[in-house]
Amino acid sequence: MSTTSLKLKSATANHLATTDIDKQIRRGKAVLRELKATLEDLEDRREIVAAKMRNRGKAGTPLREAAKELGLL
Repeated sequence: MSTTSLKLKSATANHLATTDIDKQIRRGKAVLRELKATLEDLEDRREIVAAKMRNRGKAGTPLREAAKELGLL
């Protein structure tokens, strides 16, 4: 086998390895984005639960009054 064909095979193998690594990196980044979104959702849920605990037993705002304040009526 000539050195040219060996170099070509080596370059092809390197390209395939780089392509595989790029795919793994893209998949990893997608997983990280999904985890970040999930963590943000969990933090939001934690805040909602804390607010409900703070306001337990307090009178709420009537729906019509809230709608007027928001300019919906």
